[in-house]
Amino acid sequence: MNSNGGEVQQKRTAPSQNYLREKNKKLKEREKWSNNLEFVLSVVGGIIGMGNIWRFPYLCYKNGGGAFLIPYFLFLFTCGIPVFFLEIALGQYTSQGGITAWRKICPLFEGIGYGTLLISLYQVIYYILILTWSTFYFFNSFSAELPWAHCGQEWNTDNCMEFTKNSSANSWRKGENATMPVTEFWE
Repeated sequence: MNSNGGEVQQKRTAPSQNYLREKNKKLKEREKWSNNLEFVLSVVGGIIGMGNIWRFPYLCYKNGGGAFLIPYFLFLFTCGIPVFFLEIALGQYTSQGGITAWRKICPLFEGIGYGTLLISLYQVIYYILILTWSTFYFFNSFSAELPWAHCGQEWNTDNCMEFTKNSSANSWRKGENATMPVTEFWE
């Protein structure tokens, strides 16, 4: 009671401040890197993957060889590296994950975190498919006779032709849409 006989009202905080306090209590302290080498090795492990080794030479060949390298390096230095450092700096500064780090900067930017998560999900699905194909071919290559070496398999079509055996011009008349058994096995 105060001197006027009324109850002392406690100072109330805004609901948004209470919400933030409760939310911060729920969040656990994130672990930190024990040294800089762990961080650098983790970043390098995330950058250098099988996609860089498998796809990059293919993309160079497909898109014009050396001419492809000019826009590649242009975008690498103007977009790729700055965005990469932005993500690392944002993560280190906020000590949060991808979604909550953007939410901490500005709640409207939370969608950027969800977009990044969706892109990562698509990449994981893509790499899993590539590894599955590689594993499938690897184990099929252990058979005594390679399944894609000859026509007459259950997956071959009528257009399947073994070009090594049928190299004469008469055998080519079988059809203009002749395909090799390797192509049909893949498709």
